[in-house]
Amino acid sequence: MPFSVEVTRRNALGLLTAGMSVATSAAHADTTVATPESASARAIAVQLESYLDRAIRDDDFSGAIMLGRGGRTVFARATGLASRDYETANRIDTRFNFASIGKLFTGTAILRLVEQGLVRLDASFGTYLPAYPDADIARQVTIEQLLTHSSGLGNYWEAIASRAPQAYVNLPDFVPLFQGTPLVSEPGAQFGYSNVGYVVLGLVIEAVTGISFHDHVQQTIFAPLGMRSSGYWPLDLVVPNRSTGFVRDEQAHGAWRSNLFVNQFRGHSAGGGYSTVGDLIAFARAWREDRLYSRAMREEAARGRFGYRRGQYGLGISIETVNGHRIVGHSGGHVGIAGELMILEDLGWDVAILTNGDVDGFWGLNAFVKDLLCGESASTRGYWHSLALVRAAANDGLDAARAFQARRAPGTEARPGVLEVEAVKARHRGRPEAADRIVALAAELEASAPA
Repeated sequence: MPFSVEVTRRNALGLLTAGMSVATSAAHADTTVATPESASARAIAVQLESYLDRAIRDDDFSGAIMLGRGGRTVFARATGLASRDYETANRIDTRFNFASIGKLFTGTAILRLVEQGLVRLDASFGTYLPAYPDADIARQVTIEQLLTHSSGLGNYWEAIASRAPQAYVNLPDFVPLFQGTPLVSEPGAQFGYSNVGYVVLGLVIEAVTGISFHDHVQQTIFAPLGMRSSGYWPLDLVVPNRSTGFVRDEQAHGAWRSNLFVNQFRGHSAGGGYSTVGDLIAFARAWREDRLYSRAMREEAARGRFGYRRGQYGLGISIETVNGHRIVGHSGGHVGIAGELMILEDLGWDVAILTNGDVDGFWGLNAFVKDLLCGESASTRGYWHSLALVRAAANDGLDAARAFQARRAPGTEARPGVLEVEAVKARHRGRPEAADRIVALAAELEASAPA
């Protein structure tokens, strides 16, 4: 019998060479650039505009970006196609799938309930879900451990891959996917990214509030903040101006495939809803102005508990430090989906990026923005080095790539994921020999990497 929540007020979801351009004229159809007041902001806008022109050509970039500062929009641009089937252009107000950026909204909803006295961070989630099927786990794992990805609950992607996606519409539908699965680590011991943990948080929200997770977020976050274009719509609902995610076909030259058959049928508390860059910037402004919860809770949320590959993780929010500048927010990605909301606390910038193409478009723009606003870092140096290494292999041969790798600055390493995606891109653009050289280079680097 599937798990269900008895809903009463009492028991109160990471992540890219030369060749022909496949951008169409529609990809340039919607461009909005604000006129910044300061010379420095104008310079940033000019550089972003120039970078995006290159990204359309080099990375088939498809998506939107908005930069805000001091309550003003400094730069906004959308490009690429919301639908490749109908050649419909992305717009600034296009709704993109935000993937795990949605964990920000789940974390916010939980922390608001904490401030209302309806949920305790140190309580086990079984306190709010007494009918949860794995009672021992429900007694061990706390709300804080769910928020910080230290619950040990793991993920459900492998279990859902062979099932019909439309069978998973509401949060209780997901429970059989992980019911009876042992914890992968002791609760509170270590960081282990867990979509299951955020499904459970959504179930807690439903049990405590008496309404669905989707309705609760709509009524308490999206509507009050004016995020009118955000929501958790199922795939079969007609939603105006909603983009579809597309990735390069790995076999057919120049062909693209949509993510409709590998995407979640409906987003939920672990991610997968839809929003616009403007709505995400509205959320960032509310964060800065303490309209989500109290200043004390904001500081607690952004206090890093566990380190992970990009920095630290707090209560439903990531914290990254680049050259002394703190960036709080969240990223998200899936097939044909990638994005991030970045709140640069001390510099005053808020950045929203949402994309619906292959991941290299997002990776490049993300790295460029961070370099532009915070200065070059070890992370972005590794990314740009990887791209240069790929170009050397693709255009000049393996010996040139080996020589380039040997001359790299200390501590600069190639990223395997970048090489993998660039090989797919080269094949997609009709350069199979270049793709083979990139694959061979990647194999050499993997073989020579320290154990």
